[in-house]
Amino acid sequence: MREYPDTDALVRQRLRSNADDVDALFVLAAIHARDGEVAKGLSVLDRVLRIDPRYPGGWIFKEKLHRIRGEGEAADEAARHAATEGP
Repeated sequence: MREYPDTDALVRQRLRSNADDVDALFVLAAIHARDGEVAKGLSVLDRVLRIDPRYPGGWIFKEKLHRIRGEGEAADEAARHAATEGP
């Protein structure tokens, strides 16, 4: 049976080394969303997008999280950013 790494532990380790590691922060946002902590996920994602407004998939993910919360205006705003910030 194949053993998989503990993603949560890997993310924490990366963030201890560099608190602004946008890849680790993005994964942390996804972990929060997975665990039903969408508000925390959005907060972390906001940090990712402050550090790198063109982070691949960042605005699209933010749109999805806002839609989950029923925040249509915020979701639409994130979608507009996704269309203009692109890679």
